[in-house]
This record gives sequence, structure tokens and C-alpha cells, in this order.
Amino acid sequence: MNTETTASRFKFFTRAYYKVKRWLLTIFGDIKIFRWPFFVVYHPTSFKVKGKDTREIMSLLQPGDVVMRAYINYLDGYFIPTGSTRCSHSGVFIGDNTIVHSIAEGSISDDIIDFCRADRIVILRPVSGQEWAIEHARKCAANNVEYDFDFQPDSGRYYCHEFSASCYPGLDIKPLSRNVFWFFPSPVVFLADSFYINKNFQLIYEFKKS
Repeated sequence: MNTETTASRFKFFTRAYYKVKRWLLTIFGDIKIFRWPFFVVYHPTSFKVKGKDTREIMSLLQPGDVVMRAYINYLDGYFIPTGSTRCSHSGVFIGDNTIVHSIAEGSISDDIIDFCRADRIVILRPVSGQEWAIEHARKCAANNVEYDFDFQPDSGRYYCHEFSASCYPGLDIKPLSRNVFWFFPSPVVFLADSFYINKNFQLIYEFKKS
């Protein structure tokens, strides 16, 4: 087998692996597990954050805020390290009831009401850099920057917390590691705690009804 054939096969299997991983992570994000009595729901529509909570959130938000959310008992939550906030996803609010975040389909603009369909919400306000962050977020959404399913830095793609961190390059946001399944340390990546314990972000709101 020549070198060219080997390289071609390696590229084929790498792409196939990436596509399978993308499919699995996308599906896992829509599956909720109820422990007792045990049953599984795909794409559930009931959340702990209700209308009155969303109205309060909208009254507090300012352009540039980092908004994080969590879902309780979703399958992907068992594999994604969430840290002290238990939030597995984040985005940047850009005003006009719009948030930009990175999901499996890429970087997109979303209505903040739709984003708040969750079980937990945290709002963090950066000390500076909002204007640049908003412009960067708009460009990412306009270009629909691809999601980074490999969780590799500087790849030209963004996983969700990496996107939020990319909006604030001057605020010393650090990749972290947290345990998965209580015992196993995760890779060092951007997590919700990268913002939550960062002194350059002020906690504005935290909804975490159990």
C-alpha cells in the first residue's frame, strides 16, 4: 500500500469518525432521562424556567452579557463537564432580544426567549469589551461558523463555551478541567466555570430551581 493510498484512507476514516461523533452529540443533546420511574424522552418541551422567570431575565439583560443555561437529566449532561453552575451551554446577548451561540448547526442568532427554554439560567456581565464582543458575535452568526466537535483550540471552529470566550479575548478566560461521572477529569477546555469564577465577570442573575 503506497503512502498516498494510506493518507487517503486515513482522511476518509477521520471524516467518517467526525461525522459519527457530530451525529451522536447532536442526538444526545435532545434526550432526557427520568430516573424514577425510568423512562426516556426525545426533545422534551417542559422546562423549569417559566414565563415570569424569562420576563425577569429579559429585564436584566444588557448587550454583551454572557448567558449560560443548563438542562437537568439530559443525556449529554453526563458526558459534558459542567462544574459548579451545572451549565453546559453559553452564548452572548447582543441586544434586540437576540443571543448568538454555537450549536451543532454552527454559530447562530436566536431569540432570547427560545434560549431561555431551559432548567437553569445564569447571566454574567463582563467588566469591558462588550462592543467588540457584539461585533464578533454578529460576524460569527452571519458566517455560520462551524461547530468544533473535536474541541480543539484555534481550529477556525467553535464549541459553545469556546465561542463565548472568543468574544472576550482580553478578559483572561482560561480553559479548565472538571470531573465527568464524578471521578474522571475532562480535557482542559473552556467551560461554564471559565466565566463563573473569573473576576472579570459579575454575576447578575442565577436561576437554579431544583
